[in-house]
Formats: sequence, structure tokens, C-alpha cells
Amino acid sequence: MTAQNDTPTFVADDLRLLDQEEGKLVDVVRRGKLEALGQSELNDTLQRLRDRRDRARELANRQRREARGKADPSGVAPATQNSGTEGKARVLGLALELLTQERKRRSEDVSSGEGASQSELAARAESLKAEGAGLSPMQEEGGPMHPEDPEADPGKGALADTARTVAPSGALDHAGELPSRERSRTRY
Repeated sequence: MTAQNDTPTFVADDLRLLDQEEGKLVDVVRRGKLEALGQSELNDTLQRLRDRRDRARELANRQRREARGKADPSGVAPATQNSGTEGKARVLGLALELLTQERKRRSEDVSSGEGASQSELAARAESLKAEGAGLSPMQEEGGPMHPEDPEADPGKGALADTARTVAPSGALDHAGELPSRERSRTRY
């Protein structure tokens, strides 16, 4: 694991320490596939990596205590070294750090301008509700509130008087409204 420009990179020796599932988790981070992950997949990968890293840390600590003779061996023979387990915890920790940075970057993108947080939206809704709790401008100014109000604006009601008395086809009365087959049956 080498660090250049504060960006950790993984070397082949480090990746050999991981089992197949851990390798797949680290590969997602290592190959830069984080942009393609959805938020739920990112959180799921983050949780699985965190669980694996914590387990590797616990094993490394137990093996270190066994090697020093401070703890009883958990297997047949006490552990003599724990460098592999410590390396595994280190690799998983770096992958976890990269995932955490990606999640933080996404949350900053969301909060920086794309949308308001839920608390801001709730505060705005409450202020709008408080504004609407008073009398409406129509009541305050004394304008008409109901269509039956004698002072109400007639709207398009006056256009009913200008309706056609001739059918759309040009026929007198309403003969143009009948289908052509029915009109053609009539013999004069």
C-alpha cells in the first residue's frame, strides 16, 4: 500500500492478504467504480467493509496477545505472528476510508446546492402555513368569495348566450349532429 499525493493505492502483495469476498469489496473501491454505485449500494458496501475490517482487527489483536503469551491460544497452537492479519485490516481500512470520503463528497454535493434538507423544507412549510392562517386577501379587501355572490365576476358565463344555433356541419337545426348514416336513411 503506497500513498502518493494522499491517495492510497493498493499493491498486489496487499491484495493477496484478502479472501475472495473481501477482494471484491476492495476491487470496487480500487478500480474507481464508486461513481456507478447507488447510495444504497454504497452504504451496503461500506457496512460490509466495516464489519470485515473490525473482524480483522479483532483477530490481529488476539493473535498479538497469543504471540506474546498473554492470552490462551484459540486454536491447537498459539499464533506466532499476526502480520498478515494486520495487513488485511490495514487494506480494508484504506478501502473503508475511500468509501467514507465518497459518501461525504456525495452528502456535500447534495447539501451544497441541489436541494434543501428536510429540516429546511419543514421550516419553510411551517412558515407558509402560518402565512395562510390569517384571513384571505379576498376577505380583507371585501372581494367576492363565491360564484353565487351578486358581486362575483361572471367569468365565461356570458358566452353561453353567443352559442351556435346552427349545427357544425352547416345544417339547420341539429341535423348535423346525427351520424351521416342516420341522416341518409330519411327519404323525402
